[in-house]
Parts: sequence; structure tokens; C-alpha cells
Amino acid sequence: MYRTRRLSRPAQLDLRAALREADGAPCLVALPGDDGVSISSFETAGLRLSRVADPRGLLLVLSLEEPSRRDLFAEICSDCIRSVLRSEDEGEVELVTVLAARLAAWRAFLRDQTGALSRNEIIGLIGELLVLDRLLDENAEAVAAWKAPDDGLHDFEVSGHGLEVKTALGAARQLHISTLDQLDDAGLTSLHVMHVRLVESAIGKTLGQITTRIEQRLTGERARSGFRNALLRRGLAPSDDTNAGPRVTCAGVDGYAVIDGFPRLRRSDVALGIAEATYQVEARALVAFTVDAATVLDTFGGRA
Repeated sequence: MYRTRRLSRPAQLDLRAALREADGAPCLVALPGDDGVSISSFETAGLRLSRVADPRGLLLVLSLEEPSRRDLFAEICSDCIRSVLRSEDEGEVELVTVLAARLAAWRAFLRDQTGALSRNEIIGLIGELLVLDRLLDENAEAVAAWKAPDDGLHDFEVSGHGLEVKTALGAARQLHISTLDQLDDAGLTSLHVMHVRLVESAIGKTLGQITTRIEQRLTGERARSGFRNALLRRGLAPSDDTNAGPRVTCAGVDGYAVIDGFPRLRRSDVALGIAEATYQVEARALVAFTVDAATVLDTFGGRA
């Protein structure tokens, strides 16, 4: 079925480079044992992850199904192997879990992305990361509260408290709201908006420098690996040139409480038949809802 050759490393997980005998398709094969039963199969972007019965036990097979995606297949295989090796070097023994988490992150990336992040997407991600960096001052496990990589309704959420991050570069004073549910606080104890104001500067930080700083703040390879997986699910591929985007500094962060009277559209506010809507909110219309941003971040960080 497969012609395989085991990789010299990792030592604690049987990983093999393989060719499928039927058609010569390249594959990355793992023998995960019983731990592989719960790993979800998928097929997307010309790649397939499948579970295959074999006399040696269950095989987990990542295969190239479209020859035109060979470069992508090679990138994903190399990246997954690096993730496993980093974890093994740090003493991690649950390497099947590491591999499964990285493959799941790639699946999310391939499902949602058609190319590199746009400039506006980079700016939005920078804003989220600057807030995450600040939350880490209060809680070392604040990465778990970052829900945007998992298509969460709010960018950060924990214990019933939601935090939505809106980022502007330059003089823009409008907050872009992308769905009717984004500012709906139903079911939440509280919902706040952080408006992160950025300016371009020669001495500013790039997206790559910001991600590196956060990764270096995290303790242990398990936490760092989780952060890298979150970045991938959020749309940032390891091969992206993260130092090519804008260099920015934070000019300030404004906090707002989403309470009764806050200018917003919710699904319950619009006529039946309107499926979705995007709109802009003027920041100057939010003065009455201003709260101390530091207090919100301190409190939110402490709950994670």
C-alpha cells in the first residue's frame, strides 16, 4: 500500500516519508497507536489526511492529491516535523497530540485562507496581539482567552466576559463592525471594545517582531506551540514575511463598555429577512461609553 522510510527523528513517534504504491503520491505517514483514533480526517487544498488500517496498527496518512500543490505539501510536512522535533527537544512525550494540533491548525488555515494576509488584516492582527501582550502582564495563560483564531464571536472571551478589538492605522476614527452578532452582549456578563490606535514609525515594530516578543514571553514549548498554532489558525503562515508589513507604534488604546444605548446593530434590531450586515461606528459617538482601558485589561487579564 505504501513504500515507507522512517525518519531518524523523532525518536518517540514513528514518522515516515512514503509513496503510495497505487499512484506514487508522496505522503507523510505516522503510526500514532491508539492516540490516533480521535484525530479528524480532512481533505482540502489538494491534501488529504486519512486514517488507514494496517497490520502494524492505525496509520495516519497526509497525502498529496493534487500534484500542483506539491510545494504546499512539502511546506506542511516540514513544518509539522519541526513542531514535533521542537517539542521532543523540550521533553514533551505526547508527540501525537503535538502533531494532531499542528495538522488541525493547518486545516483551519487552508479552509479560510486563499493567500497571504492583506495589509488591513495584518493591522487587525497586530491590534489583537498588542492586547494579548498586555493581558499577559496580568495572566501568563491569557493566550487561552484569545478566541479570534477559532472564529470566536469575540476576539477575547473568558468566564462570560467578552472583549472585541478594533484597530486603526493613522487618523481613521471609525470602528468597523463586521457582523450583526459582534456587539451583541446577550449571555455575557460584560462586553467591552478596545480601540487600538496605531501610527507608522521608522522605529516601530513589525508583525514579526510582535509575534516573536509574545512567543518569548511564554513559558515552555507547549505554550509556545499553542501560540504558534493560534497564529496559523488566525491566518498567519510560517512562510509569510512578517517583517515586510508596516512598522507601527501604539498611539493609544481607548476602552468602551457595550451597554444599553451603545450605537450598534443586533440581529434582534433589524427587520426579519436581513441575514447579515456590516457597518461603521464613529468613535466620537462613543464618548459616553468610555471606560479606563487599563482597568478593563487588568480585570480581563486577571480572569483568564
